[in-house]
Amino acid sequence: MTNILHAMLGKGLGGLEQVFLDYQPILEALAARRGGTCRGVVRRGGKVAVAQAGREPPLLTMPAFTDWDPVSVGGARRVVRAADPALVLSHGQRPARLFARAAAPGTVMAVCVHKPVFDVTPDTHYLCVGRHLAKLAIERGAPVDHVHFIPNAVTPPSVQAAPFARAGHSVRIVAAGRLHRKKGFDVLIRAIAHLRAWGLEATCEIAGEGEERPHLEALVAELGLGGDVALSGWSADVPAFLASGDIFAFPSHQEGFPLTLLEAMAVGLPVVASEIDGPIEMLKDGVNGRLVPEDDPDRLAEALGELIADRPAARAMGQAARTLVLSQYGPDELARRLEVVVDLMLTKT
Repeated sequence: MTNILHAMLGKGLGGLEQVFLDYQPILEALAARRGGTCRGVVRRGGKVAVAQAGREPPLLTMPAFTDWDPVSVGGARRVVRAADPALVLSHGQRPARLFARAAAPGTVMAVCVHKPVFDVTPDTHYLCVGRHLAKLAIERGAPVDHVHFIPNAVTPPSVQAAPFARAGHSVRIVAAGRLHRKKGFDVLIRAIAHLRAWGLEATCEIAGEGEERPHLEALVAELGLGGDVALSGWSADVPAFLASGDIFAFPSHQEGFPLTLLEAMAVGLPVVASEIDGPIEMLKDGVNGRLVPEDDPDRLAEALGELIADRPAARAMGQAARTLVLSQYGPDELARRLEVVVDLMLTKT
């Protein structure tokens, strides 16, 4: 019998939380085939706990104030008693540290690494969503046989983009993500200003919320782009929002293996992304998208303008991106990779 405890203690509903939700049914099925259960655990009062309140089987909840406070550690111990796990798989550092304190000796410990900020501890396995993160884990001292590459995946969308099909309309550039400095949306807004200065008819809509909204709104006003750039908040249907565009822009400064970029590729949008770790594992410049230097609105604008000017080539890149995602980054591939890694972890001494 193999019981698994699957933990994520984030507050929101971002990429980390979505990966947790993608993993949970796969791990439940995997544990059931081995005569056990997989109990998912989330932050009490967090957005995942609220959104998944009616889920069957239900997710466990616990407090998560700090990595060491007695209330959180006590909550972790209660969860461990309820789940009796042979394997604890955590998303993020807080659950990894809490459950390292609470788990019984001999429990296999694993962390899903989503970004470059993470600790390496003895005898822990690292499931890295990007090859660059796996390389970092090894450089920081994790044994090679305890480091595993499992890229993120997306469900095949029910919608598909039709780039540049709206006769008589301006080109629509879309972007999505948390309004945070590392996402580079200020770079995109400046690139839109360049397109307008060059006489290209293009609008931009950015879906998402975050602490950068006031700064971005001020930048839009400063550049006189009130009629060209919209900050529309979170979208209830991200694939449909993306499919409404002609081009997807991804000007981020730091990523793991970005889900939003995968989602845009999956609907068949031509994409322009920063040439950084994460996107460079998914895109080949000029084949299934465009890669441009990070933090360079001029080069971003040039790439967007080139796609607008050569629409057949842009559509071909979008279709190549869609083919790649549907063949390599779907739920079936994620389940296959995750099952192989779980088997490896449970057979390691």
